[in-house]
Amino acid sequence: MIPFFDLSRQHAAMGEVLTDPVGKVLLSGCCVLGPEVESLESDIAKVAGTSYAFGVSNGTDALVVALTACGIGEGDEVVTTPFTFLATASAIARIGATPVFADIDPVTLNIDPASAEAACTRRTRALLPVHLFGLPCDLESFVRIARSKGIRLVEDMAQAFGAIRSGRPVGSWGDAGCMSFYPTKVLGAAGDAGAIATSDLEIGSHVRRLRVHGTGADGLHRDLGGNFRIDAIQAAVLRAKMPLFQGWLQARARHAKAYQDGLAGTDFVLPADSPGRVWSQFCIRHPRRGDARQFLLTRGIATAIYYPVPLHLQPCFADLGYRSGDFPNAELASREILALPLFPELRDDERDATIQALLEFDRGSR
Repeated sequence: MIPFFDLSRQHAAMGEVLTDPVGKVLLSGCCVLGPEVESLESDIAKVAGTSYAFGVSNGTDALVVALTACGIGEGDEVVTTPFTFLATASAIARIGATPVFADIDPVTLNIDPASAEAACTRRTRALLPVHLFGLPCDLESFVRIARSKGIRLVEDMAQAFGAIRSGRPVGSWGDAGCMSFYPTKVLGAAGDAGAIATSDLEIGSHVRRLRVHGTGADGLHRDLGGNFRIDAIQAAVLRAKMPLFQGWLQARARHAKAYQDGLAGTDFVLPADSPGRVWSQFCIRHPRRGDARQFLLTRGIATAIYYPVPLHLQPCFADLGYRSGDFPNAELASREILALPLFPELRDDERDATIQALLEFDRGSR
């Protein structure tokens, strides 16, 4: 079976480079926050191009904490995309705000700036674009919209750590950038982990308090935060991987180019590319997505679907009042998209077998 993703290959190849730092953390007795986390935060800030970075428990909590630190709360609206993982919109709802959806660009699959601007109302307090599948959003437009309306811009970069837009790292354009280091990400921990990047001292200070139940250095709890801390073992894993990170991005890009070249001229719609993107996923589109997926499965090739139901049609958001047809680009993408195997340790023969199977399907479906 050709796996969709196999983290065990990466960990096996790293060996003691990975396990030694974890052992040192255990022996140190400092297992939550501490010097290992502080060193990781410095590394993250360099990649994100920000003054500060703060490790948190996971990518979902990163969104919750960042939005809260930006002053978003009860009665506010946050404009975001319906074509993303649930966490983006659920984080908005968890802090008492209302997610307001806008349609996506049919080519990039990222939230469309014009649709997002049209969705803004007098209650809108923030924009929350997602750099989907590692492709940076049109950040110039979102910065313009946020500034013209005097609202916050928070970047969901859970799938785009290390991506660059116009020579500038994603995460550094808005008020805060939110990261996930879930094991399947381009830089993955050995469990849940996340981070928030910002160059705003006030936001950073607020994040630091919120992740430890709102407490400050004086021991007073001025905010109702939570237990949003990252543990030192996950920080050690991420720090061990950081020197290899750029090489892994290059390996992903090499596989993505082979897919692009091998599937050119077929009926599959191939993903958009741009300088500075990172290939967290390689997602093709086809009107017979289900048939294509089943065909690959019969050839022993695993795939995944991102995302089978757009967020505005999810039962948990039924009270928002959206209906089928409200965001046609997002709905069509949900019916057509299929993610292919893509990870640094994917073998060339596995990738080429996937291409050949897709070519066979394409010939048979014409």
